Amino acid sequence: MKKLMIKTMVLKALTLAAFALAVSPMLARPLQAVEVSFEEDKRLPLVYVNLAVKAGAVTDPEGESGITNFVGEMLLRGTRDKTKKEIDLELDQMGARLEVETREEALILRGAVLSSQLEPFLKLVLEIVTEPSFPEKEIGKLRKEIVSGLLEELGDDSSLEARHFSKFLFRDHPYGNPVLGKIGTIERLDRAKVLAQYENIFHEKNFLIVGEGDAAEKTIQAWGDSIGKLRPSGDRKAAAVVGTPENAPERRLEIVDKPDRTQTQIDVGQIGVRMTDPDYFALYVGNHAFGGGSFSARLMTEIRVKRGWSYGAYSYFRPGLKPRSWIAHLFPAAKDAPAALAETLHLIEQLKKDGITSPEFEFAQRSLVNSAGFMYNTPQKRVANTLLERTTDLPSGFMESYASRISALNREQVNAALKRFLHPEKLAMSVLGTASQLKEALTKASGVKAPDVVVVPYTEE
Repeated sequence: MKKLMIKTMVLKALTLAAFALAVSPMLARPLQAVEVSFEEDKRLPLVYVNLAVKAGAVTDPEGESGITNFVGEMLLRGTRDKTKKEIDLELDQMGARLEVETREEALILRGAVLSSQLEPFLKLVLEIVTEPSFPEKEIGKLRKEIVSGLLEELGDDSSLEARHFSKFLFRDHPYGNPVLGKIGTIERLDRAKVLAQYENIFHEKNFLIVGEGDAAEKTIQAWGDSIGKLRPSGDRKAAAVVGTPENAPERRLEIVDKPDRTQTQIDVGQIGVRMTDPDYFALYVGNHAFGGGSFSARLMTEIRVKRGWSYGAYSYFRPGLKPRSWIAHLFPAAKDAPAALAETLHLIEQLKKDGITSPEFEFAQRSLVNSAGFMYNTPQKRVANTLLERTTDLPSGFMESYASRISALNREQVNAALKRFLHPEKLAMSVLGTASQLKEALTKASGVKAPDVVVVPYTEE
């Protein structure tokens, strides 16, 4: 009897297991078509929604620099059923805002709307994202607008120098391509190319929705699923990941030649590190002590406070899916540029050799720990953090780990990381100024041999 009872129980268990396996596909929640991270916050009747496409300027095909940004801007210029004017009118009537931001590794549609208007707003954005018409007339208008903006940039020395330095540092790597593109490539864009890039990157595997406000998360998730159904990936892969950039084997100097400059723009830098690198937080502290922007930072103290060569002097990291850059930037008068460059190089060499002092470490650590809470103290900042985390493959909650990670460091760890990271012998240097006045002195200050110094006209793309 006992054996019979056990056998019956086993058979029942097997039957139940088989039944569960048979119905589990129907009971299980299906995988979400689009990744969504939404924080409900009912304190104000507002909703902020960011729809990101995890494919930015680095996915621009060769010879089509700026096309991803162009696609993003064109989304707001017409759908299958609406003109640009009608889209603008609907947004105005809702009291809503919708704009586009293109980064190296993401294209983001940023929206804000009253919660009472959320339903028509989401419907409109769904149409904008899934049914763009890319009208020829608007393509022509946008082409002229972007080219006009790029021509205006020729008069902005700071942004012009940053553009040239990025190209010089990264050489042939996609990180060196300008997000807005080049005049030549923009002028050659046509509807077929724009549509092809849209089809290439606007699909389910690349979408990410991040937001916060007075709405239910399930509402935003359902909207995201609708986008995924209308833009399925099929057999398409997520955006291709670019290769890892590398420093050139030797120190290099570029002079961006612009006539009649009384002030220069100087960038000195190298390939950086990913934020997930084991040395990142130690380097973050070391950089803050060296060039964090405060008057206590070493670079500011030596370049501005003691010598008065530049109104500002600072250094910073730029994050990415791959190591991007570490850059020191200053903008001295032309007469002081060679000496300022030489001193900056000396300070970097000294930083590698000796690291930061105990007072510098204590200042940097205390300052960064005390300010860490301000990185995520509002819903909007947490949304920005989540966008950065999800588009650069950082662990969830990474941006909230700064205080604890920095508190755990000591000066020896910081200095060891600086010694490993810095390569003064491989630095890239770019100076925007008048070459005829500065080339000889800058060549001497940089330590680069005269025949190797690159001089390019400021109008060169």
